[in-house]
Amino acid sequence: MDVIDNLHYFAAGGGFTLNAEERATISASLKMKADAEKMTRDGALALWGKVMGLQRDYWIASCPLISDGSGGDLLEGDNLFAKKFYYSTDMIAWLLLPDVTPDEMEFIEKITKKFTGDPAFEYSNQNEGDDANAVGAAAEGGEGGGGGGVKSVNEEKRLAGVIAQLNYEVQVVPRGAFFRDATLTIKPNPLFTGLSRSDMNQLTSYFHLREGFDINSRTLVERAGNFDETIDIFETIAKDEPKGGSWSLQVEKGGHVAVLRSLLWPGYVFFHAPSSSPSSSASGRFGSVYYGWGIKNHNIGFML
Repeated sequence: MDVIDNLHYFAAGGGFTLNAEERATISASLKMKADAEKMTRDGALALWGKVMGLQRDYWIASCPLISDGSGGDLLEGDNLFAKKFYYSTDMIAWLLLPDVTPDEMEFIEKITKKFTGDPAFEYSNQNEGDDANAVGAAAEGGEGGGGGGVKSVNEEKRLAGVIAQLNYEVQVVPRGAFFRDATLTIKPNPLFTGLSRSDMNQLTSYFHLREGFDINSRTLVERAGNFDETIDIFETIAKDEPKGGSWSLQVEKGGHVAVLRSLLWPGYVFFHAPSSSPSSSASGRFGSVYYGWGIKNHNIGFML
């Protein structure tokens, strides 16, 4: 769901909001970019969040990789997990983020410095002593700083890598929002109306939206409980390490909205309006936004 359409949830739950000028500029520029890219479906390009930088901030937008290339809501044959990401430093011009190789990702994961705001800025393992350019913790990768044969990456690549990490490690959906049909295809659940008031308070009711989970890895104890093989198709965030310390779950707006905050990636906020929401249009609504420095909290284990 688009961040802009759910700003009142993020403002209350995560402190993220847009002023009138930002909202108008981003909405118009994303529509123009979608038209230029021939994305014909409604909501083709949606605001994903904001990665802060020392000089300039990066606004991020996402678009599903749709089978017919039109963007927007998923259709039959679409890949649920495939997405394109665009970034902007002025909220007007949007540029496609590049692909990142595994070696580049290994290099990017070792960077602990804040983003500068310059997409062309180079991070190199040859200048570890320079505070402005140093790759954080590069020494952990040995003399070469890790990252295979990669000696440097620019900030544009780093931005793409960090967004890929965020999506894999903390992108969340409520249980039942997606289902697996008889052909083992995962689809959005059109009958999903939200979690119950009792379930919305449990971390086990929220799943990672990522591929690679083997449903057969469920234990017999888990299968004997409240288990449904059509909707229990992702990993629950309740098992994230360190257990009990990766997420903050709170119920706000008089008990009508559940808000999850990631402690692993500070700045990621997820909301869900359960089936008992006073507004019928809000029931089942969920969404997420990232608003932070793009730095993973590697010290989370020492903070508990």
